[in-house]
Amino acid sequence: MREFSGIPLLLIIIGVGYLLANLGLISLTPGQALIRYWPILIILIGAKILVRDYIKARFRSSFALVFSVVLIALGTFILLPRLGFTGFRFSWNLIWPIGLIIIGLSIIFSPQDVFQGKSRGKHSLIVGELHRGGEAWYVEDTNIAHGIGEIQLDLTNAVIPNKEIFFCINGMIGEVTIYIPRDLPLKAFCRVKVGEITVLDQNVNGISRTIDLETPEYSSSERKLSITASMKIGEITIRRIG
Repeated sequence: MREFSGIPLLLIIIGVGYLLANLGLISLTPGQALIRYWPILIILIGAKILVRDYIKARFRSSFALVFSVVLIALGTFILLPRLGFTGFRFSWNLIWPIGLIIIGLSIIFSPQDVFQGKSRGKHSLIVGELHRGGEAWYVEDTNIAHGIGEIQLDLTNAVIPNKEIFFCINGMIGEVTIYIPRDLPLKAFCRVKVGEITVLDQNVNGISRTIDLETPEYSSSERKLSITASMKIGEITIRRIG
């Protein structure tokens, strides 16, 4: 008997979904449903890890257990408001303490430390919030490695030198928000594995999304900002203020 693959089943589900939508029997196409309810994918990834790496595994990993649970919880928190449950408001202030608990439990129950590494000149933060802004901030090249939580950089009142500034941000789970002055030329390359990206007037969300943008005056300007931001799961937002 031929080994069953999930790809034909996925094609059938997508085909049936579009057929029902074209017949007017359902209100959303599979593509529209994915854009609106993409947090379900986070829940499915967590469930897959839970089943594969903990329930079915011969040698069970406590890290797989707590990581899968936090993914399921994270996906649920993001999904509920999209389903109309207005009483639930997703907040990274709730998620990053949970992540901190997970890291502690993982270190306790794992035979070796799961989270290691040196900053090597970077701003490194495993779990928590990183906020930077104000008039006293002299902006320079910045490299941020982040685990779980929120990053917020506000350049609207900062001192920005007359040269090209580079921001490089790499994170696992969380939210990155950057506010820039309205007259600052921008080049941005942002990507998420699962989540949402907003750069100026461009917005995408879903799986494996990217935005690659360069403002018209960027190449001819002396004072300008280049941003490269990447998240596994979460949101990246770059907005002009002023």
